Amino acid sequence: MRHPEYFFGKNHVNVLTDPDNLRILKPHLLCAAWELPLAAGDKSVFGKNYLDACKELETEGLLRMRRRNWYLTTAIRYPAQEINIRSTSSRDFSLVENESGRLLEKVEESRAFLQLHPGAVYLHQGDTYLVTRLDLAGLTAYAEPVAADYYTQTKDITDIRILKTLARKRAGTVNVSLGEVEVTSTVLGFRKKRIMTEEVIGEEALDLPAQSFSTVSLWFDIPGGVGEALAAEDLGFAGGLHAAEHAGIALLPLFALCDRNDIGGVSTPFHPETGQPQIFIYDAYPGGIGISEKGYDLVEDLWDATLKAISECPCREGCPGCI
Repeated sequence: MRHPEYFFGKNHVNVLTDPDNLRILKPHLLCAAWELPLAAGDKSVFGKNYLDACKELETEGLLRMRRRNWYLTTAIRYPAQEINIRSTSSRDFSLVENESGRLLEKVEESRAFLQLHPGAVYLHQGDTYLVTRLDLAGLTAYAEPVAADYYTQTKDITDIRILKTLARKRAGTVNVSLGEVEVTSTVLGFRKKRIMTEEVIGEEALDLPAQSFSTVSLWFDIPGGVGEALAAEDLGFAGGLHAAEHAGIALLPLFALCDRNDIGGVSTPFHPETGQPQIFIYDAYPGGIGISEKGYDLVEDLWDATLKAISECPCREGCPGCI
């Protein structure tokens, strides 16, 4: 709001997707095959992973080769009907009302443990429900209506491992990298917080399996001497990194058309693979959809916007509006 030029000064937005992501390409090929058989020469249209995707679909029994073309098998009727337009995930959890068996919501797999864990308070069309059971094998959560004066907030831990560095550059005095990473998240428990006062009225532990996926991330070093400077002012280094990560994630949608929940981040005072403090910002979808690449290309613009947002905030101690 303090910088309307970020809104009015742009003549276009960066709409991003990654057609080489197999999780995007494979369902797209099924839709194409429904209209016209796929030929080997179609690689020029569908990209470098086209043949690999067709072979995987053939192995899965969804395409079959005949006369050097791939055709849909009888296992598929109308493929577009099965495609999730909001996520690359092909699996959703169902939220079902206990007493009536009515389907309330579909929640994508990557968000299910955060929103549908046992004890979670879930808001559906203005009505509040309490999740009583989560069936992992059946991909179903069961809930009942409840009048709750609190909401729930999960406590989770995320680890990130670098699989492959795709690009690296020098920006100012630090190194910025782009690459493939594996993200592993574990939901450890949740807090109950009063709606009006934010008072924590209870905490409960959860025993849920870790969830891992591969995606694309950008990461950057921290300039030398920052840790010592913060220590001299009796400020927390780890907390500062975490705040900078959150602020950067919040500002990235200015440069790449996405939602805050399309991006994830990890900050650490010491990453075992780089041997130094690190901030990672990654696509929150398996395989990546191009957000991190745009952030990597425009990282100095992202830093500039993030610095402005934080330095112009009137709060001395920091607040959820920025960090």
